[in-house]
Amino acid sequence: MTTPETSQLTADTIELDDDPEALYELSLEQGWGDGAPILPPTDERIARLLAATPHPPDHIVGVLPPRNGVCTVELAAVNAAMAGVEPAAFPFVLAALEAISAPEWNAFALTTTTSSVFPMLIANGPSRDALGINYRAGCLGGAAGRGSMTIGRAVSLCLRNVGGQKAGETSRTVFGQPARFGLCFGEWEERSPWPSLAQRRGFRPDQDVVTVHGGKGTFPLADVNNDSAEDLAYTIAKSIAFPLNNWYLEPTGATGQLVLCINPIWAKRFGDAFPKIESLQAYLFENAWQPIELWRPTNAKVLRDKGRVDAKGRVMLVERPEQLVPVVCGGLGSLHAVALTSFCESEMQSVAVVRG
Repeated sequence: MTTPETSQLTADTIELDDDPEALYELSLEQGWGDGAPILPPTDERIARLLAATPHPPDHIVGVLPPRNGVCTVELAAVNAAMAGVEPAAFPFVLAALEAISAPEWNAFALTTTTSSVFPMLIANGPSRDALGINYRAGCLGGAAGRGSMTIGRAVSLCLRNVGGQKAGETSRTVFGQPARFGLCFGEWEERSPWPSLAQRRGFRPDQDVVTVHGGKGTFPLADVNNDSAEDLAYTIAKSIAFPLNNWYLEPTGATGQLVLCINPIWAKRFGDAFPKIESLQAYLFENAWQPIELWRPTNAKVLRDKGRVDAKGRVMLVERPEQLVPVVCGGLGSLHAVALTSFCESEMQSVAVVRG
């Protein structure tokens, strides 16, 4: 079947027997798979994805490092088809790729570094439930929503197949992380006492928005000892300012963000004590530091030489409160939060979803 969309396709075509294992084996052999089974990106499936966006197939979404591959809408659709993205979710993939391509996100550094850093996608807006974007229990892994699993994976495949990011070859990552398969989760906006992340970044509540964070991994936090919201926030601040945090490797704490995933029960406690999210961010910032005496003399000298030690002998984690970014999500087990620690040399980017 030929449609207006498929008649414009320019990518190379591969013909295989109608055997799922043959496609899987070929993807592993040629290196364009990620180790998990993929779906066949047939012309018909690609056409359905292309019909969900107003952009033509040859529209350039961005140039993806490390090999500066030109990512067109068509190539994004090919990878999205392999990942199992449904048409209504495809514009989320395009929004994420556009965000990654912003110079401030610093994609070349993030795709080539020895760090484990990778795009972590945070979704806001009215389409979360319909698309299966997880924001409740297990939202960072295990909830199995189609949107979360496929949108994140499609972005990962685009970085691999268009950008050329491959561990041990173009990427020097030492360990990688599970999120390199793809990580996409939503904010539980309805349980947040504050405006959503997207609203805080200038978007309307009725807009679907993707925010891309360069996250090094998931850093779990747990507590049953603090009854006071202030005491709990203080303990969180001290925990995220751990001595081997990437920010202490940097000349300053001026760039990057840390996303703090707060479960809805803790969010209610914090909302009562900090009605404005800026007040919570300020409180976290004021306490996210370690005394220089925590480090042994050789390491302390390095931090002093960098100018990281203030007049009170504190090594502040970051320079500004807004670099600590709370997001409400997760299940109703009230013991937990998760910090998505930062590569630091990257600024979060948010892009509104555009539909056909």
